[in-house]
Amino acid sequence: MSSAIKKKWTISSAADEEKVKNLSEEINVPASLAGILVTRNIFSRADAKKFFVHDLSNLYDPFLMKGMEKASERIVEVVKNKEKILIFGDYDVDGTSGVSMFHMFLRELGVPNEVFIPDRFTDGYGLSNTGIDVANSLGIKLIVAIDCGITAVDKVDYANSLGIDMIICDHHQPPEILPDAYAILDALQKDCNYPFKSLCGTGVAFKLIQAVCKKLDIDEWHNLIDFVAVATAADMVPVLDENRTLISCGFRQILSNPRPSFATIFKNSSLKLEHITTSNVVFTIGPRINAVGRLGDATRAVKFLTSKSILEAEELMSVLEMENSNRKKIDSEIYLQAQNSYETYKTGVVNADEKEDVAIVLHNPEWHPGVLGIIASRMVEKYYRPSIILTTFNGYAKGSARSINNFNIYEAIKRTSEECGAVVQFGGHYHAAGVEIEIEKVEEFRSTFNRIASSIIDNSVNGKELLVPEIKVDAEIDVTDVNQRFVKILSHFEPFGPGNMTPIFLTRNLQIVGEPKTYNGSTTVFKVRKNSQNGSRFDNYMFDCVYYQSPDLDTDSRNNLKTGNNIDIIYSVEENHWNGNTKTQFRIRDIRIN
Repeated sequence: MSSAIKKKWTISSAADEEKVKNLSEEINVPASLAGILVTRNIFSRADAKKFFVHDLSNLYDPFLMKGMEKASERIVEVVKNKEKILIFGDYDVDGTSGVSMFHMFLRELGVPNEVFIPDRFTDGYGLSNTGIDVANSLGIKLIVAIDCGITAVDKVDYANSLGIDMIICDHHQPPEILPDAYAILDALQKDCNYPFKSLCGTGVAFKLIQAVCKKLDIDEWHNLIDFVAVATAADMVPVLDENRTLISCGFRQILSNPRPSFATIFKNSSLKLEHITTSNVVFTIGPRINAVGRLGDATRAVKFLTSKSILEAEELMSVLEMENSNRKKIDSEIYLQAQNSYETYKTGVVNADEKEDVAIVLHNPEWHPGVLGIIASRMVEKYYRPSIILTTFNGYAKGSARSINNFNIYEAIKRTSEECGAVVQFGGHYHAAGVEIEIEKVEEFRSTFNRIASSIIDNSVNGKELLVPEIKVDAEIDVTDVNQRFVKILSHFEPFGPGNMTPIFLTRNLQIVGEPKTYNGSTTVFKVRKNSQNGSRFDNYMFDCVYYQSPDLDTDSRNNLKTGNNIDIIYSVEENHWNGNTKTQFRIRDIRIN
């Protein structure tokens, strides 16, 4: 396998000194943290209060969203008449959480309802005729679609032809021609005055529930906010504005009064119900909920999430754990095969007259279609190249694409489609996409895509530097800045996620204390302290460090990670909660040996 790629360190441009000084004094925080807040558009006490204080009163009026009046009136009608409806959702965490939330809301109000989650392998993504036919066979006249539907013009027309109303709760980019649905809720619609545009699908459905509750003068929406928190964190939408309130309040509910499903998933994943972060959701909770949809019927996730008792949740949890273990085994095997395939391909094609491909395009008819997005992401992490991973499905090469920073993979696939005609269909956005290619034209696609990708990169502002992974540093600080108060203030920056990433710090000239230890070949732990000056020691400023991606260190750094050596580190500051104890540690992102 190829050696690790050396990363580029980029320190954020200094924020306006006057603004930093004013904010630091106004809210009484260290200048280093005030500088980070200013770069995140927080300039005053009022801005800081909105950022740090999360209260349900901060939520926006749902009726500001276009289509809400009509949609909520239709649901009120359903509630009053006890009319049976079908709830349709995507098979990922956002879709299954939204369906679970809406199902439980209606169940509490005594409204009969059916749940339909499409099969990723037979129905594909989004609204399907299969789900509409199920509704029709049951005499259902209303479908609520969550996390999908905004592009489903033909499917909505089909539902209309059967006399079925459709309410769409989506958050994806609307097309020029919208479906002829009974009502569409999507803050990205033209002329929609809803002030926050980055809700996830479950978040949009939650606003519909809020509106219905307002009309019925009930507050049943309060106890559903945990679903919104998990969906919002898992779907990687911006953790800004209203999403910060939804996540924070939802997490508080999970910690104080977890429903059977969340209590069980915490217990089985060794997480403690004393602290929850977006990382817990993305890396621990989300994959378990997603696994059943990746390998089979995602309705199992809804049954788990809506469990009425711990006993029922534990029975279903065993299914989630089994599928998650199967998923991990499958994607580990495929990831190893993909690496070998790429290394072999590189060795075979690169010679004195040829340039190395700037993008990875791999096809293997044996690869499981449910894990290709994961494999594409892992290939990007290892090689830092735009990556497209394909299998054979229904006679076509079908798969997932993932991108590097500042490279629009959707646009690159679009241009490839226009130029070589190999693409049957595709969809997605800047960082991720799905694509279907004619089997006999995979090589033509690979060649054309790489030529277009190379052209895009060559003509970009940074050129080939785009292919060097970059770590962006929020602030360079002295390790003596990291005291109890600093850590406490930093903890209030949570929840973290896109738009509000964990602050990353750079500290130079630290000394390794003791012998670093590596566990399972992947995690290295060691201690650092500020290097001695004028014969004095800074033992009071000694910190534990954990480096989860230590195999990614370049060979020189790995070999020189030894007692007494001086290092520069890029890291985040975190609190490690274990057995009722909390201690500060540095989570290492990269190391340079001096």
